[in-house]
Amino acid sequence: MLRLRNLSENFIIKIIEKAAGRISQKMLEDFLSAIETEITKHYFTRSSESNLLRIILSQFDFAFFVNECLKYPNHFEILLAISINSNYLTDILVRNPEYFHWIINPSILEYKTDKKYFNQTLDKSLSVYKSFESKVNVIRNFKRKEILRIGCKDIYLKQNISKTTKQLSDLAEVISSELFELCYSEILIKNNLRNVKNRYVIFSLGKLGGNELNYSSDIDLIASYDKNSFISKKINFNKLLTDAIHLFINTAGAITSAGFLYRIDFRLRPDGRNAPLCGSYLDYLKYYEMRGEDWERQMLIKANYLCGSKSLYNNFFNYLSKFIYPVSFNVSPIEQIKKLKLNIERRNKSDANIKLSQGGIRDIEFSVQALQLLNGGKYDTLKNGNTLTAIKLLKEKNILSDNEAETFTESYILYRKVEHYLQLMNDQQTHLIPESGELAERLAYYLGYKNLGDFKRKIQNSKEKVHSIYLSIFEQNVIEELKPDTSVINFFNLKRSEANLEYLRTGKGLFEQKQFDTRTTTSFEKIEPEIIEHLKNSFQPDLALDNFVRIIRSAHFPHLWYDEFSDKKFLNLTFQLCDYSQKAIDIFAEDKPLRDELLSRICLIPLTQIDISTLSLKQFLFRSSVQLTASILTAENFSKLYSNFLTNKISSVINNNCIDKSWKDNFIVLAMGGFGNQQMSFASDIDLIFIVNDINSYPSIQTDFQKLLNMIRDNLKGLDIDCRLRPEGKSSQLVWDVEEYKKYFLSRARIWELQAFIKCRLLYGSKDIYKDFYSAYLDVIKSKNKTLIKSEMAEMRKKLLPVSYNIFDIKKSKGGLYDIDFIFSYLHLTNQMTTLSKSSDDSIQKENMLNELKRNFSFLKLVEIFNQNIFNTKSSKIPIDEIKLKKLSISAGFKTKENFLNKLDEVIHSNKKYFQTIFNK
Repeated sequence: MLRLRNLSENFIIKIIEKAAGRISQKMLEDFLSAIETEITKHYFTRSSESNLLRIILSQFDFAFFVNECLKYPNHFEILLAISINSNYLTDILVRNPEYFHWIINPSILEYKTDKKYFNQTLDKSLSVYKSFESKVNVIRNFKRKEILRIGCKDIYLKQNISKTTKQLSDLAEVISSELFELCYSEILIKNNLRNVKNRYVIFSLGKLGGNELNYSSDIDLIASYDKNSFISKKINFNKLLTDAIHLFINTAGAITSAGFLYRIDFRLRPDGRNAPLCGSYLDYLKYYEMRGEDWERQMLIKANYLCGSKSLYNNFFNYLSKFIYPVSFNVSPIEQIKKLKLNIERRNKSDANIKLSQGGIRDIEFSVQALQLLNGGKYDTLKNGNTLTAIKLLKEKNILSDNEAETFTESYILYRKVEHYLQLMNDQQTHLIPESGELAERLAYYLGYKNLGDFKRKIQNSKEKVHSIYLSIFEQNVIEELKPDTSVINFFNLKRSEANLEYLRTGKGLFEQKQFDTRTTTSFEKIEPEIIEHLKNSFQPDLALDNFVRIIRSAHFPHLWYDEFSDKKFLNLTFQLCDYSQKAIDIFAEDKPLRDELLSRICLIPLTQIDISTLSLKQFLFRSSVQLTASILTAENFSKLYSNFLTNKISSVINNNCIDKSWKDNFIVLAMGGFGNQQMSFASDIDLIFIVNDINSYPSIQTDFQKLLNMIRDNLKGLDIDCRLRPEGKSSQLVWDVEEYKKYFLSRARIWELQAFIKCRLLYGSKDIYKDFYSAYLDVIKSKNKTLIKSEMAEMRKKLLPVSYNIFDIKKSKGGLYDIDFIFSYLHLTNQMTTLSKSSDDSIQKENMLNELKRNFSFLKLVEIFNQNIFNTKSSKIPIDEIKLKKLSISAGFKTKENFLNKLDEVIHSNKKYFQTIFNK
């Protein structure tokens, strides 16, 4: 019989020796009697007695100790609970006898410790010390003391398992993060470095990541950073962080007289033990994208932030979330997890292993994780690394039945209690239940069973029920792979298109090597039917597919795009761009920031609702193109917004570069042409005119404005910005004096030059100078002969006609935009616009004409802008290709090409009629 009912003679002799001269005979007898009474309530053995004796003999003030125990009977309860159930906690009390008087305080055991408490307490303790070694010793002492508290709550107060594992996890998280930051700071000091801007993040996996740590668990971690730049001439950030990790591992695992902190393991990092200890954020994302395995997906379920940059962690797992939890699977992870579990069982030869044997902890964890992987893409609530919480969530979604969830929960709690007891005994990572002997008997008694046999039967029964559920889950059929039929697509170049589709599926390029991992190919398989449907309905499937491939080929992580395309609206939009906006594709396909704008959908926020001045030219044009295609933005609003955008950009450049100039209050900049009257298209040039008052007072004015013009061009690269409409055009000086300009109007300006100023707008500068200048212009046009104006304008219109009459040019052809422009210009130059307010038959006819011309103008401008957007062309010619014409017709809002052409003919005829009416009178 292993269990003792009485104290041994040796124990009593040792206590008598310790008590000699310190306490009275009666007090000694009462003390020993109280112990013997208490041991009858427990499974007390020789080793328990040895532990109890060690604790008692280690006390500094024996008399005070005995007196306190006799005064407060719960002290005996705590003494026996520790000495019977944990050699590890006994060792702590023997090393630090003062801890006993701390732990017996009811407020200490009742206090609800959490992460915040651990952080504040440890920080306060560390603040007193300066050196690295002294701080590490503080951390070791802190862990010992708090483990004593958690252990006593566990074995004495019988705290529930969830609270215990959470407290162990919180403690480990605080200690590990504090220690790593201490090691990182130490490496910085050794390298004489301060204020390193590079960011790193350490995240936890396994039981720490799931907030379900054991007393003697390893801590699994992965380290990553944002960029590997040189911090000094000799060391880059990777080396710096690697050195910190080495110091961290060695310090945490160092076995000292005070014990060790934790066994730290970084082997779960990408490429495992053969890879560097840390890697960049992008390299790790690329690894999981291209080569991530199913077991790593399973592992990452329990990933959790430990220390470093929280934003880097969030970014990392925002991307990885869809890798871990796909919306659906073409190839189920069930088979891979089942193979992994079978390999574990083959290596584990003992049925006594509560973790690895059939029906043990792993059966529960693998079952839960498999169901999370299969369903987490549909239900965000299932994305939880804690096993007990996940079981509850799976039950709520009816993925686990009530009976299955109850079996898993009860068995998991039982197994973890067994695991904790075994590990708390000697602070060793063990999962083996002894077949017989003292430890097995004490374990059974501690868990409330009458004898060891009952306990074993309970364990076996739980294993059988758990394994039965495990088998029911892992016998699901693997989803069949379906390959869509591409023969229904009207490809022009079948060979090229098939190669493109194969690239999208597998990443195969010119060298016929598969580049994509299973994760990516699986993601594509989910969206392939939708892609085939889009291509089937496309007027130009070859082009749409080419454009789609351009988007994917430039992606660092194709699966991120494929996963986003599971959103049908987003896939529809992307194919709209591939089909109906070569402009957008050419701008963004190889441009990472703009690609991110599409991926994040930020480009869909209406331009009318944001401050467009914060955008770059590329951003504005890209967003405009996307929003025109998606019918978020109208052509008319685009023209105005584009003009406003350019006005803000140019005004800002002028303002920043003239602030210190002597002429800063004595000049104007005029916007001309389509920019001037806010009727811009994608292909519009920017025409400017620079005018100064009293030019002779500023000797360097021409140089100053040439520099200013160059600055404007540098800020708006890609646009044709010029001052060709100034007097004598390109050959003349860049800046003109206002008085000289007036003289030019009076003596040399031709009608077409006066016509150009109808669209002029003050862009920047003195309003008084502009008012004076424009007043002089109006006086000049009032003095011009109407007949002369008409004849010169008619002659100029002939010169602007296109060479070919076979293709309709929206601008230049008869009935096009120029006809409307010339009609309005003539009415302005002859002062006839001001007479429209008069009530007369002639005025009413003119007003009707102008209203119709405005509608015609809006239609042609819409066609021009969509023509440029669809085909990314500067040409204003209507396409004659049948397919292109269909595309333009649909974009312009017509159901058929015929409807569009009928409307176009109607507008052309109307414009021609009114042009003849005005200019052939």
